[in-house]
Amino acid sequence: MNKDIVINNDDFVFNFRVASVIRNKDKILVQVNKKAGHLTLPGGRCKFNEDTINTSIREFKEETGIDTLFVKSLGIIENFFVSSFYNKKFHEILMVNEVKFKDKGNYLLDEIVNIENKKQNDIKFIWKSIDELKDLNFKPKVLFKVIESKEFVHLINKD
Repeated sequence: MNKDIVINNDDFVFNFRVASVIRNKDKILVQVNKKAGHLTLPGGRCKFNEDTINTSIREFKEETGIDTLFVKSLGIIENFFVSSFYNKKFHEILMVNEVKFKDKGNYLLDEIVNIENKKQNDIKFIWKSIDELKDLNFKPKVLFKVIESKEFVHLINKD
């Protein structure tokens, strides 16, 4: 089994993460993490020898049991931040892909449970409009530029 692309070095972490945008009319699906205290896009760490398209599909399937299809790559963010949750500095490469549900019936769900985290029940997925997200603790904020852009975006973010 391939390992996640993450390097822990004392108080510093290098992370290669892939996030997915799933659109439903004027809303997108976001991950709510009660422990971390913020919202973000669904996704997870890319594994060694795995491309980012397959990471998007695999991560969502592992977390929800729901199959998705790749639509397009939206952008990449070189993300530098301090995680209050892990109490470490992060250097993250964040690839953002758009995917869609294979089964259109999933768009009717108000909430999707994270089956990997079912016992703690502190992570779930809900639909929010961009306007709603702008008033919430959505991270990283530069994701709005990627989600709203009509072209592929490459950003450097230092929070």
